[in-house]
Amino acid sequence: RPSIFALFRRQKPPTMPTKTINTPPTTWNTKIVCTLGPASESEERLEEMIQAGMDVCRLNFSHGEHKSHQEIFDRVRKLSTKYNNSVAILCDVQGPKIRTGIMKEPFTIAYGDTIRVTPQEVIGTPERIQIKYDTLLQDLGPDDIIFINDGIVKLVVLEKDEAAGDLICTCEAPGDINNHKGCNMPSGKLSVNVVTEKDAEDLKFIAQLDPEYVAASFVGTGDDIVRVRRELEKHGNSNIKIVAKVERPVALENIDDIIRESDALMVARGDLGVEIDAWDVPKWQKEIIRRCNKESKPVIVATQMMESMTQNSRPTRAEASDVYNAVLDGADAVMLSGESSVGKHPVKAVAIMDEIVRVAQGQMPKRDPNDFDSTEKRITETMAHAAYTIAEEFKALNVVGKIIVLTRNGHAARLISKYRPALPILAFSENIRTVRELNLVWGVLPHYLPEMAGLDLQEKAARAINVALDCGYLAKETSHVCIMASSGIAHGSGYLTAVYDIASLHESGAVEYNIRGSSCRSVV
Repeated sequence: RPSIFALFRRQKPPTMPTKTINTPPTTWNTKIVCTLGPASESEERLEEMIQAGMDVCRLNFSHGEHKSHQEIFDRVRKLSTKYNNSVAILCDVQGPKIRTGIMKEPFTIAYGDTIRVTPQEVIGTPERIQIKYDTLLQDLGPDDIIFINDGIVKLVVLEKDEAAGDLICTCEAPGDINNHKGCNMPSGKLSVNVVTEKDAEDLKFIAQLDPEYVAASFVGTGDDIVRVRRELEKHGNSNIKIVAKVERPVALENIDDIIRESDALMVARGDLGVEIDAWDVPKWQKEIIRRCNKESKPVIVATQMMESMTQNSRPTRAEASDVYNAVLDGADAVMLSGESSVGKHPVKAVAIMDEIVRVAQGQMPKRDPNDFDSTEKRITETMAHAAYTIAEEFKALNVVGKIIVLTRNGHAARLISKYRPALPILAFSENIRTVRELNLVWGVLPHYLPEMAGLDLQEKAARAINVALDCGYLAKETSHVCIMASSGIAHGSGYLTAVYDIASLHESGAVEYNIRGSSCRSVV
């Protein structure tokens, strides 16, 4: 068995007709999102991570300055172009982060201790601390919970002291309290503004960067997604897709509304696991994935997937199982955080995650496509359902094939993807943004094909097959392809779902041919 490093997904073929490196991956299905940081921001390290299997780069705007983000962004774009635009960029804004104030000195609070909490600027002591949240007294009351330091410390509000401007709390989970520690308040009554002053400045800058995705933190309703989208539009960018980060109990209450307004979701299990019981997180992970799959919205599973690899050269068995099960749940992508941003082994973390994904996707349970039809089914979705059925027939007949999608905005590719067909999906587009966006979508290998512009539908299909053969996407044993194109790509020619016999092309080595001719025979 070859080592994981022999399974790097993107190796340069012997001969290439273009200057970009087209690299058929070993893992086509579940994608890998990597958070960038000091351990991974150099050009050399980024290229190694792309070769190891990175599909999406995450720039965390909770840290760093705009100048450094610009430099990393440009580096990723340069390498992505080299590798046929095989990497998308996700900019993650901080959102309304609530933190403790300054302490006179760090201290440990014990179970049963009483402590006062205030929004006023005070130097913290074991008797009284500041939490930087202006409407603390208005939003919280008796029996509400405050978590500090990633949920290690748990305070329960006993009563309000309106005169002093304090909440009087008791400690139910002991731990250390220090400067600027994150605080979580599971109450859905928080009057937080999803687009903070810092976020507004970051979104203005991001609108100019023009990444494929922006992650909106601590959203509670669909209206929060709308606010982020309007902020980007205010600065002239309506193209960036919004990823809603599900981190609060109120988001779970409004999950259908959030899915409807967003373009993708992230199950951000760190803060979510603080604000709800830990044993409820897996249940909600599976439920959110199922609902996103049904609505053709890409979904990322994030936080502590291989946390031990921040220090160690291999994950724990529990972490490997976590990644494996996220794949079986139906996640479009799994994410590395500290492992790739500040860890000691960022490239190895990607490669091992890629190997886990490769093994897991071979055990994907068969889906009943009827369970994933949208409530408002349209003609393109009917075609996508048909492509799944054709893929199942290919599998039953032991026919080696691929699905080729001709798409302008990626919609058809996302629809096919949600059914999790047995065949890999090759998506060809003349729109470079679409190609980059599809790097987040399960089972899709996107390819930028600008020469499709201006061709009729049959010529587009012929060109796509030709390039797929040229780049090695269609192996010698591939005998048939299922081609799908909707009216958006067909320029008035209607819809196309057809199967083509391409076996003879492998033998002839043909490069130029007409899809209407005998060298590429339609069998359906």
